[in-house]
Amino acid sequence: IALNDTAPWMSCSESNLERGDLTPAHLAYVIYTSGSTGRPKGVMNHHRGLCNLALAQIDLFAVRADSRVLQFASSSFDASVSEVVMALCSGAGLYLASRVDVQPGEPLLATLRRHDITHVTLPPSVVAELGEDCPLQTLVTAGEACPPGLAAALASRHRYVNAYGPSETTVCATAHCNGPDDEGLLPIGRPIANMRVYLLDDQGQPVPIGVAGEIHIGGVGVARGYLNRPELTAERFVLDPFSAEPGARMYRTGDLGRYLPDGNIEYLG
Repeated sequence: IALNDTAPWMSCSESNLERGDLTPAHLAYVIYTSGSTGRPKGVMNHHRGLCNLALAQIDLFAVRADSRVLQFASSSFDASVSEVVMALCSGAGLYLASRVDVQPGEPLLATLRRHDITHVTLPPSVVAELGEDCPLQTLVTAGEACPPGLAAALASRHRYVNAYGPSETTVCATAHCNGPDDEGLLPIGRPIANMRVYLLDDQGQPVPIGVAGEIHIGGVGVARGYLNRPELTAERFVLDPFSAEPGARMYRTGDLGRYLPDGNIEYLG
């Protein structure tokens, strides 16, 4: 639409919107997840988790005002939330491409080059098709397990971060910055700022180092629950007995992990 006196927004107020009684506990967005494993669930995420995600990832991924972030994920996928807030809250550029331009392989590689993209989050299966000429400062993999061999190659060429987290904990709960000398197992790392991770047995007790336990996630990123699904919310969002905050809850992921000797967490499936 050309800018002219008849444009519909010309008569709108130029003053800031009134904030009203908005607090960090109010909902920021609802996003549906897990449609492939059953009935889709609407996850209700609040402002404090979204703010924490942005600030934690800006620091962890080294995003600056001159960075260029590609929005690779669809807006119906929670990773897009991470891409948007990370870019806008740091003053970086956010680049939205067509579906054709982010197809794995040469189309995506051409898009990264054309816009001088510095930061991108991709599934490992997509990264594997980019080859060795991918011009990035920081590459984040998430959404599926990354083969250690691929991880080692990525760490030798970029600042490489392996991240993990369900929609129910505001996109990202843990991350691990991999160095070129890392060998063997590829961990999902440690909790990001203001998040907590517990590995618990069937009795809800912490497991020792090296023993598999269910991954439970606590902290400010834990969502309010599922929209109009009170029974499922009560089943998956349970009281956090390890938190000093009254009423704090943790999310039962259903995933398994174990602590490595250095304190990082290995994802087991």
